[in-house]
Amino acid sequence: MTEMTAFMQPVASGKTKPEVFQIAESYAKRVGFLPGDRLEPLIERLGGRVTYMKAFENIEEDGSLLVWNSRDFEIKLSAFTGAERDRFTIAHELGHFVLHSGEGAKCIRASRFGSDRVEWEANWFAAAFLMPEHDFRATCQYYGGHPQLIASRYMVSPKAVEVRKQNLGL
Repeated sequence: MTEMTAFMQPVASGKTKPEVFQIAESYAKRVGFLPGDRLEPLIERLGGRVTYMKAFENIEEDGSLLVWNSRDFEIKLSAFTGAERDRFTIAHELGHFVLHSGEGAKCIRASRFGSDRVEWEANWFAAAFLMPEHDFRATCQYYGGHPQLIASRYMVSPKAVEVRKQNLGL
């Protein structure tokens, strides 16, 4: 890792939402991630690290990803967000790592701010990675569609559950 790295901005993959969902679910299987598993040990196993920003640090780096190579990347989180938000943010940044850096093939810097195709793709990835379709459908049925209960299964917010339900037509 070097501070002089010339980072590229992430470029959208151009994949459809269902394609991104499939990539995320396949990636979760490949790395042995199951719904409800902790993300930090996975990130470490992949060669990355999760760091929490301190008060008054550069707000633009909060919820960001820096990728130096396939075994060296950093996800930066705010010290002032909750566990559910952090969990989704880590999965979102992992989406950038997989979709936009080619699992470390490109040095990229993905920052928190923005609402473009790159960010949508990372959100789609995070949702499918944390809440895989087959398991999610079964969980929705088991809990009668109740967002709070479903959210507790995946340790995400009820809002994330609602968006996932909409995306899957539930």
